[in-house]
Amino acid sequence: MKLHCNIEINNRLSTINVIRRKSQRSILAIGRQTVKNTDIYIFWQTLQNKQGTKYKIDNNIDKIFTKFIDEGKATIRFIEPPHDLIIQSDTIQLKSFIHTLKLGITKKINPSILTISNLNPKCMTFIPKVKVTINKSSEYPTLEGFPRTTEELYLIGLNRKSFDRQILKLQSLRILNLSNNQISSLPKELGTLQHLQELILSQNRLDRALKWLWLDQVAIRSNLKLLDISNNSLQKLPHEIGKLDSLVNLKASQNMLSCLPQNLGKLHNLKYLDISKNNLHCIPGSMRNLHLISLDVSSNQFLSTDSYSICTINIPSLTEYAAKSFLKTRCWYDASIIPFTLVKYLDEAKYCVCGNPCFNYYVRKFMKLSLNTIANIIKSSDTTVLPFDCYFCSKKCIRYAKQ
Repeated sequence: MKLHCNIEINNRLSTINVIRRKSQRSILAIGRQTVKNTDIYIFWQTLQNKQGTKYKIDNNIDKIFTKFIDEGKATIRFIEPPHDLIIQSDTIQLKSFIHTLKLGITKKINPSILTISNLNPKCMTFIPKVKVTINKSSEYPTLEGFPRTTEELYLIGLNRKSFDRQILKLQSLRILNLSNNQISSLPKELGTLQHLQELILSQNRLDRALKWLWLDQVAIRSNLKLLDISNNSLQKLPHEIGKLDSLVNLKASQNMLSCLPQNLGKLHNLKYLDISKNNLHCIPGSMRNLHLISLDVSSNQFLSTDSYSICTINIPSLTEYAAKSFLKTRCWYDASIIPFTLVKYLDEAKYCVCGNPCFNYYVRKFMKLSLNTIANIIKSSDTTVLPFDCYFCSKKCIRYAKQ
């Protein structure tokens, strides 16, 4: 049994002095020393340590940590030497390896099926493929699929009209580039990839997408840092974008956007925003809460109307009070845990310039404000003073916006 993986070693010399080694590409194997000797060992080999290190299994494993095995992570803690093997690998292969190891620990495996050669040094010239680039349809691995070790996948200009569900098997995927295709929808499961950090979907047909459920999954909301949906003929951005808590870079240029979702101001980690070459009339007032490094609003059609206001003074309902309190917790929610009508209600929240949500009790005011208050570098076709569509939850917030 062999496993291609990344391993980080913790050397527990003492309770106050832990030596930690950087993660290395490795091969783990389970085998026997000799034909007559039934003792089972784990053999760890890297490019730097081609002779490898052997760890005895019998009465030598303190614990196996598998809490995050569904994310392709596990840790094996040895008694002697005092090492923790922190493993990251393909989820399916890792589960199989850990299962075999546990059988070996409990003596429920026949040692004869574990070959002696597993404990011999192996050729490490083969390095698991982590970057795959395909620019021609003739090179597409329709039958064999992609290597499970793939971390970066580039499928560019292939004129594909549908998303390949084989991609969902790549549990180590960090970067996915599907630019210059004809893809119109993405599966919900895409949002469950645990390590996906960059998703490039420019030059597709996402304007035809009816649902954006993949954006509403816990993993992608927690990990995605770059999203490129430029040049997709989009007339509006999905409100789910406002839930991408870790998003740093959003590219939505060359679309047909006339407005932006109010919850865009919730993206506190956002540093780069490109909304150029659209039909934007105004900027969401909630964006006053952002601290951007770069903002590109060039080639839009911003309104030149004077300030005016709309006031709704309905008495806040208990539902509104509860919804405000819940959204402030920033807890994840969907129709699997609360009724769909409440999901829709929460999703349609407006956001005050102070960051608090508003529903039926607010003052809405269109005001001309300077972009210099939210970004260091600004690209604009004309002026940096633009109309903001602002919602206010109190008079205090209105006074703050005028400052």
